[in-house]
Amino acid sequence: MKTTVLMPTFKLSAAALAISLAGCASDSPAPSAEDTLEKTSTPKALVLTAEPIAASEKWDLLWSDEFDGTEIDKKKWEHEVNCWGGGNNEQQCYTSRDSNAFVKDGVLNIVAKKGSFTGPDNADGNPGTKTLPYTSARLRTKNKGHWKYGRFEVRAKLPFGQGTWPAIWMLPTDWVYGGWAASGEVDIMEAVNLKTPSTEKGAAEGELESRVFGSLHYGKPWPDNVYTGQATHLPGNVNPADDFHTYAIEWEEGEIRWYVDNVHFATQKQEGWYSQHMEDGVFVSGGENAPFNQKFHLLLNLAVGGNWAANANDGGIDASVFPQTLAIDYVRVYRCSADRWKGKGCAAVSEEAAMVEGIAEPEILIGDGNFGKGPVFDVYKDELSVGMAFDGYNPEKLVIQEQVEEPGRGNVWKVTKTGEVGNVYLRAPKTDLSHWMEGGELLFDLKIESKEGDTELLAKMDSGWPKASDINVVQPAVGEWGEVRINVADLISKGNRYSGGNKADIKSISNVLVFEPLGVMTFKVDNIRFEYATK
Repeated sequence: MKTTVLMPTFKLSAAALAISLAGCASDSPAPSAEDTLEKTSTPKALVLTAEPIAASEKWDLLWSDEFDGTEIDKKKWEHEVNCWGGGNNEQQCYTSRDSNAFVKDGVLNIVAKKGSFTGPDNADGNPGTKTLPYTSARLRTKNKGHWKYGRFEVRAKLPFGQGTWPAIWMLPTDWVYGGWAASGEVDIMEAVNLKTPSTEKGAAEGELESRVFGSLHYGKPWPDNVYTGQATHLPGNVNPADDFHTYAIEWEEGEIRWYVDNVHFATQKQEGWYSQHMEDGVFVSGGENAPFNQKFHLLLNLAVGGNWAANANDGGIDASVFPQTLAIDYVRVYRCSADRWKGKGCAAVSEEAAMVEGIAEPEILIGDGNFGKGPVFDVYKDELSVGMAFDGYNPEKLVIQEQVEEPGRGNVWKVTKTGEVGNVYLRAPKTDLSHWMEGGELLFDLKIESKEGDTELLAKMDSGWPKASDINVVQPAVGEWGEVRINVADLISKGNRYSGGNKADIKSISNVLVFEPLGVMTFKVDNIRFEYATK
């Protein structure tokens, strides 16, 4: 039997409990609450045993703030002032008040505290206000300091408690490749809910949250962006809220490395990131090394709640732990003297560091003028329609999709799922399928080869998360082929069970069909098509 294993590009979804984007927001149009990161229990954090590696002597100090004065240096830092909520339901207003950010005894203190505040409801200075129950601060070096390549080092003591979300991160200054996250985001360090009960897979009973995360955001503009990263425990398994520790990245052309206390714990290379943006109505590639080949600036902030912190660990916000402080001893930026233009020749590398797999650039799909049209739109019959690609969401590597030969049918699409998380889908250029809303049906032949218990199978259509609609598939008897017919209008109207109030935009469908078993299941699909119902 001939078998073709399909290698999907893994993207974000919200099949299970899902937590929102890292980095606490951007300057671009707001990511939504359901632009998800499943960080509550995954990825499995490293337990660092490697020895620290001294930074290269070839790093030249280019910019720094030691916070030795009595005030925040306005030549280096700008306050953001808004009650936007970071685009993901954070519950703090960022202010320029001394009570939320001040320098004392050589330390910058960013303080989140309880107390309502009213300010702009957006990050762009547009009309509109909002009142939130907490205040905090977010400082950035935008238009005061930005760099391409280098070593970025911050020594900090982190806050703790349910609802705390400190971040040390970077955003592009010029957004060369378009809106978030096509122009990229670098998270040097972020953490949530330190010292609350850990929900990490394999955590011992009574173990407290102590992970820090480093990650990259890239791909297409939201909601088609992606992220990859690595979580780690600090050396000696100490809690980062108990003392100051040094968080750093080394960024050179084509490679970014993460460090805690000079222990190199993760690396990601350009083969695992990409940028695609829209020009003249079609997506184009940003090219080699994009988006991490432009100037980025630094941000320091302490958020309260939000879709990650408020959905992880104990959930919500524990008002009793506030005020909480993100304390910064220093911020230093170095340039590699060995190669100031590419940043190469100054790397400190450990063989024990994790290599972050990343996500290779997906093929840009272009349909012909008849793509998606009727009276019959053949999606899959022995092979995919031109202009489409197999894809999937598979963070825990529990899903295998392949094409196999089936007697009497030729090739069929086979999906095997061995856990709870993951799905498969058929990706397409954004397409208007609204003409199928009048009497149109989605049809396919389905064979359930095996399943665990009464495992459900969802069929979905989506136009970028959270704009998705799903329906429960009526399954044929195990081991038998059966035809499934789904009214397109019914499917769209049911909306997104994981994000109430959202549904697929039938005029802008990007994933023509998604299959998501809600447990262990092996199934085959054939003859996928859209037709008008016969009367």
